[in-house]
Amino acid sequence: MAATASLGLFWGSADAGRWLPTVENPYCEVTTYTLRDVPEQASSMSDSSGRPVIVVNLATLRDDPSYGRFLMAHECCHHTLGHVGKYREGLGHIGPQPFFYIAPALKQMELDADCCAVKLLRQRHEADSIEAARSTMVTFGKQPTGAYYPTGEERAANISACATQAE
Repeated sequence: MAATASLGLFWGSADAGRWLPTVENPYCEVTTYTLRDVPEQASSMSDSSGRPVIVVNLATLRDDPSYGRFLMAHECCHHTLGHVGKYREGLGHIGPQPFFYIAPALKQMELDADCCAVKLLRQRHEADSIEAARSTMVTFGKQPTGAYYPTGEERAANISACATQAE
């Protein structure tokens, strides 16, 4: 969910996104940009004017469209569930590491966004995207899927459980 420092600096300009390619995101009305050469598969954030934006790695969308759809739904959920606002609130604290203030909540935010994405994908009959997300998380195994994030096993189990609940 969290943007890297480089993306954060990039979004500091009010017009930064004006020249970037966008992709239609069928899961929410949030402007979704595609970028190459970013380390994250996807990120949710606000631009310098406070507008919600999503950035998705172009290679991920191109190379694994089913998983790319899960990522877009997942990032939409970060916005609709209020996670981006919580992150921004965490940045208001004084200290060297903004993640320190939001880290305890990140794990649950990821699991909640995964479950929300599963529900969105179920409504659209996109079971292939749910399975792509589950199988991608399995590849992480016992390793966290990001800083302060759940392990791949935890996320895969959560996605499976949410898919079962949504049926």
